[in-house]
Amino acid sequence: MSIIKKLSFLLVLLTSITACSNEDDIEDILVGRTWYMNGATINGMKLNSEIKNFYTDAGENAYFISFSAGTFTGVLSEGVHFSGTWSANGKKQTISMTVKKQPATQSTFDKQIYKIISSVTSYNSGADFLRLQEDKQNFILLGSSRSKIYN
Repeated sequence: MSIIKKLSFLLVLLTSITACSNEDDIEDILVGRTWYMNGATINGMKLNSEIKNFYTDAGENAYFISFSAGTFTGVLSEGVHFSGTWSANGKKQTISMTVKKQPATQSTFDKQIYKIISSVTSYNSGADFLRLQEDKQNFILLGSSRSKIYN
């Protein structure tokens, strides 16, 4: 019986040492990173026709968000800048972004993207993507590079 107890103890010890955390490393996902918009769904509809504009020469300087510790800056259509603060919970995968001043734009698309950013409640991420979600019908998909990823 003594050997069985020792093996059980070792098994429990080994399991506790190698157990993974279910909490995202927010610093690794956001801080010091720039995320480029590669997709959007608004009111449940994928906006593929608008997204093709991201891959033009004008799109190279637009539609991205850069994160620092607690702050972010971004560009919607070329020249339409926005900035603010953010906070996130890696365990619950929630995020809040507060824009300092609503960007001045006439573009309906920019206004829709701004609405999602300013109302975002959750995120989902992987090595090369970040999905910022207002709700199930409204979200933007960002990538670590500008690539044609459709949501």
